[in-house]
Amino acid sequence: MSLKNVNHDASPNPWSITTRLTGLYIGSATLILLVIGFYLYQSLATTLAQDNKQFLSKEIQLLRGVLQEQPLNIERLADEQSEGLNLPTGGYYSRILDESGHSLSETPRMNTLPSATQFPALSGMPETNERVQKLADGRTLMLMTASSKTTPQQTIQIGLDISHEAALLAAYRRNLGWALLIGLLFSSMAAIFVARRGLSPLAEMTRHIEGITATQLNEQLDPAYYPKELFTMAFAFNAMLLRLSKSFAQLTQFSADLAHELRTPINNLMGESEVALSRPRSADEYRQILESNLEEYGRLSQIIETLLFLARAENIEIALHKTRLDGRSELEAGCSYIEALAEENGVRLICQGQGFLYADAQLFKRVLSNLLLNAVQHTPAGGEVCLSIQTADDGSVDISVQDSGCGIGAEHLPKLFDRFYRVSSARSEEGTGLGLAIVKSIMDLHGGTTVITSEFGRGTLVMLRFTSE
Repeated sequence: MSLKNVNHDASPNPWSITTRLTGLYIGSATLILLVIGFYLYQSLATTLAQDNKQFLSKEIQLLRGVLQEQPLNIERLADEQSEGLNLPTGGYYSRILDESGHSLSETPRMNTLPSATQFPALSGMPETNERVQKLADGRTLMLMTASSKTTPQQTIQIGLDISHEAALLAAYRRNLGWALLIGLLFSSMAAIFVARRGLSPLAEMTRHIEGITATQLNEQLDPAYYPKELFTMAFAFNAMLLRLSKSFAQLTQFSADLAHELRTPINNLMGESEVALSRPRSADEYRQILESNLEEYGRLSQIIETLLFLARAENIEIALHKTRLDGRSELEAGCSYIEALAEENGVRLICQGQGFLYADAQLFKRVLSNLLLNAVQHTPAGGEVCLSIQTADDGSVDISVQDSGCGIGAEHLPKLFDRFYRVSSARSEEGTGLGLAIVKSIMDLHGGTTVITSEFGRGTLVMLRFTSE
């Protein structure tokens, strides 16, 4: 998918980091407040319910004790029931029923309960059969039913008005709701402040970056000024600026060199064409001019073809067809290709070593021919160029091309792989200054390395290392 399509499919208004952090902060605060509020409410409600259950259970135990007395003392039973009438919090109700369901004794308030009041069914444990019922008049009761431990068995029905507690819990819920809303309001304000304050270094970094132009690539960020989370980003940004600065410098130099390289053949073509058109000429003279122009066209074509190759190599658009090559045979084939030029210049070619490597055959031949041509051209008569191959312990293969030529000064070595770079300030008509740039690009495609060592006046050594498959 192209970048254009990705941008088109993406959200047109993505949330800012400040908005996201604020939302996460508010969401977290909401969850925390809800959990705390729920816990406090449940704790209060449980505590009140336990107190009420304990009160009713205690009353049931007292009534059971009275019912166990023989003979049954109805007056003492009524006195015991009346002790809970003056509760400061709410009404208390109790009733004793015989086996046939008739009331033996009950509190005076028992008759005020509506007929819709439903006591829980009788069970063995009074603590497990309580029921909370809201009456039509707005009152809330906790009801409990128990049996006596006598024969015949009586039924104890007891109730407690907990309307005040229900009102207390309702008010508590309202207060918690308001506390939650107010807490969320202040949490939102705090979240916005904290998010903006926390992201202020990023905003300052953005303003600094926005002020950087192509002419201000030396204005780097100070990583020590930024927090730990942005330290790596600032360091990476500075490294990017260094790469951009270097690339701009190389591009400027490349443009100047390209203009110089293209200007020479174009000027030659224009000059010869102007001379040819200055007066009528014979067919042989026009033929000579066209042949001369053809040489210049060939030079232009070579420069353009090489530049296109380098562009494709840098964009990894060249498909590699790696095969297992006999290194010694490839070196000897390269020497055979350049042998005529070597004999003409009085240079001896030597091949040494054995080994196999995995590489693209055509590209490897191009690397060898460029290195050999460069070595032979810079080796004086009577000198020699030695090619050797050696397999390392890790499976990688080292190929070296060493000449006994004039050598290269140390100040030139870092720039030898730059396009159009030449050691001599005077530009010769032979070559384009792109040979070593091609070698470096091909080795990069293979994942290999290229190292040049040289000593002025004592020759140059180029070492190629091909990794194992």
